[in-house]
Amino acid sequence: MDNRSKLGNCRVTLTLTFLAVFVSAATFAQNSATHSGSVMSFSNDELTLGGLLYKPEGDGPFPALLYNHGSAPGMMNNKAFETIGPLFVNRGWVFFAPYRRGQGLSASAGNFIGDEISRAQMEGVQSVLRIVAPICIVLVVLLFLVTRNRKWWLKTSSILAVVIAGLAVSYTEYANAGANALVGLLETEHLDDHLASLDWLNAQPFVDQNRIATGGNSFGGIVTVLGAERIRYCAAFDAAGGSRSWSKAPELRSRMIEAARNSETPILFFQAANDYSIAPSETLSNEMLAQGRTAELRVYPAFGDSSAAGHSFAWKGATVWADDVINFLAKHCH
Repeated sequence: MDNRSKLGNCRVTLTLTFLAVFVSAATFAQNSATHSGSVMSFSNDELTLGGLLYKPEGDGPFPALLYNHGSAPGMMNNKAFETIGPLFVNRGWVFFAPYRRGQGLSASAGNFIGDEISRAQMEGVQSVLRIVAPICIVLVVLLFLVTRNRKWWLKTSSILAVVIAGLAVSYTEYANAGANALVGLLETEHLDDHLASLDWLNAQPFVDQNRIATGGNSFGGIVTVLGAERIRYCAAFDAAGGSRSWSKAPELRSRMIEAARNSETPILFFQAANDYSIAPSETLSNEMLAQGRTAELRVYPAFGDSSAAGHSFAWKGATVWADDVINFLAKHCH
């Protein structure tokens, strides 16, 4: 082979290599784009809120999922959106993930819900201490006087019992104040934000208004159940809503049970077996079935080696549950 032929073959090889690299880069860019939502703004008439939209190519109209995020601060919920959103888009669904006030893209629209709950807890403790602390002090003084000639262990144990009782009362008020604030915020301000995002989604020409579903994890699961009581979605799913607060917040339990009983939206409840508590999913699905409503329950095998890891299954385990959830939604959103 002469030098001219060798030079020609080299050019062909370089051209093919360049084309292969270009195609690979374009493919990578296209795949990466499906993992990044488009920033959208919407309003609830008083506040401007933001969210991320993941959309299939084309004009639609497509079925749509309105996703309710958890309580992670800042933009941390983006990790869940970027994990879950493309799974729905690849199955032909629009995935809209609005941020409620005080979080992520809506941070400037209000206070972070975690801060609001903490503030309510501290105010609750302070209010009860104004009553409990003086009573405890008086009782301790009286016990000290009554038991001053008694054995030291009797004196100590009596005083200790009063202190423990005072702390128990304070902690109970602390927990109750936090639970009341949680329920109050999620069924008023945060539910208003959810309904505003639904209005925005309904107005989009690429969305099939007859096939809008909703779902969410943790705090977002609570919003999902409360929202499904107000709106007749074609279907919904609740991933571990209320699992961390279920045993500590009787008002939350009562409110979610009431909403589940009233919901005409079919709801799929699911959790990992090692979540903080699977009682919410079991209780709410049973309540719906007892009322003749449509509900399903799925408890998946343990995810990770802790309750926190089990709770994160709602987004980190999305590839495990995605087909089950999307099939449930598609079954009822036809």
